[in-house]
Amino acid sequence: MISYNRAEIMQRSLESYLEKVSVPYTLVIVDNGSSKETTNWLRENYDYGLILLPENKYPGFACNRGWEMAPKDATHFHRADNDFIYKEGWCEHVAERFQEENLGQLGLLTDEEEVWAPSNVGGNNVIARELWEKGLRYNETPWPEMPPGWSEDSYLSPAVLEMGYTWGRVTQSCIMGISTPNPKDSYYQKTYKDRNIVHILKNIK
Repeated sequence: MISYNRAEIMQRSLESYLEKVSVPYTLVIVDNGSSKETTNWLRENYDYGLILLPENKYPGFACNRGWEMAPKDATHFHRADNDFIYKEGWCEHVAERFQEENLGQLGLLTDEEEVWAPSNVGGNNVIARELWEKGLRYNETPWPEMPPGWSEDSYLSPAVLEMGYTWGRVTQSCIMGISTPNPKDSYYQKTYKDRNIVHILKNIK
């Protein structure tokens, strides 16, 4: 799970994950240089598999560091963003979908829910371990150095296709966002600025 500030949201997401996960798992939390409020909460409440990065390296870098910690018997790698809660049955649906031949990556938002990423699955997703073993990694370029509007997600799904696999999205609602993007919120202002999403920045009044 990738953590960056907003300790209250992180707590809700983590509690939901621990309550709803129904398969054997190893959870690693990678914090991307959060403030002391968040890192202190993490130290006090979650002391296993915790990586505290000294600065914000952005989600691609953080996720790669977390996936490097996966045990040898892990069959799938899940990137969990810390602003989602999990619904009953999400694990079972993901397991069922990965019975499909050649599926390499599955986004945890449905087509109807993921309106911002038509050419990739977005952030919260699961990959088959064999892709990692064959060299699949998130692009670790910081957001401000990427083309406007791009992120690490923009590169990963096309890389899955280049490796000869397919990607898809869940067909039943598995997760729900608990943070509404607000261009007047300082957290999202930084996000939009880092990704150089100009059309949103211009509308901030």
